[in-house]
Amino acid sequence: MARRGGDLEAFTAFLGGLLAAGLTALAGYGVLTFAGIEAGPLLRKAALAALLALWVAVTLTLYLRLTASARTRP
Repeated sequence: MARRGGDLEAFTAFLGGLLAAGLTALAGYGVLTFAGIEAGPLLRKAALAALLALWVAVTLTLYLRLTASARTRP
């Protein structure tokens, strides 16, 4: 993979932040549920939306990287 100005590192940092946000929301939902406090559906939906966005971003990135590397092979 060619490095173009740190694009890969920046995107990896973005994915790490997205994963951290989703896991933090899920952890908060779990703590509130364990304590017997109703967390509300919005927190759970926010966590699942963040994790879904992470999955889509990673899948798309891998697909684009694989198709780009397949085109450059002799």
